[in-house]
Amino acid sequence: MAFNEVTEALREYEAKVAEKGGTAPRRLRPGLTREDAQRIAAGYDVTLTEDALAVWMWHDGEGTLPYCPGNPDHQCNGSYGIFAESGFPPLSVAFQLTERMCALWDSFENSAPFPANVMYATDITDFNGGTAAMCLWDVTFTVHNTDSPQVVIDCHNPEVKDSMALTCEYQYVNRGNLTVSDFIHKEIERLDDGTYTVSDNGTLVFA
Repeated sequence: MAFNEVTEALREYEAKVAEKGGTAPRRLRPGLTREDAQRIAAGYDVTLTEDALAVWMWHDGEGTLPYCPGNPDHQCNGSYGIFAESGFPPLSVAFQLTERMCALWDSFENSAPFPANVMYATDITDFNGGTAAMCLWDVTFTVHNTDSPQVVIDCHNPEVKDSMALTCEYQYVNRGNLTVSDFIHKEIERLDDGTYTVSDNGTLVFA
């Protein structure tokens, strides 16, 4: 099952970060129950995939990072967490961040010059269950600058065995071929090969 594979990979990743002296594992929140996670998702008319459940049942994000949805000046700095130079939001915040990106797309759609030049409401033929614009089922997994989704988990089909981990730019989602399990194993490889290092204050950063 994908759920078990993702859970095991996340636990391995967390242990490796701790072994290297990273402090982020100490700030991880307790995981959600399956029922609580799906209840949060249901508030946005989304059903989480098994991979997404595995993520937030592992830990419900990081507890001390200053997530500031909608802060245009990014004055709440420090979205460095368990993933290198990225924050990992609690599930309730993850949906707020996704919802904000959806609202931004709605407000900019058909306006010039951006992002109307790269996506339109009528563009319903691509990979992501309908449109390249971020949708509520694109659940924010990691963020940068405290409020900008960086990687999302595609939950448009809750029955799928292996969910995709897709990168984002502004209000749209990029085509990708990494599953959530692939993404986590790639993070493990980066820890092992020295791509990531731990700074003197315990922050996981690019070497």
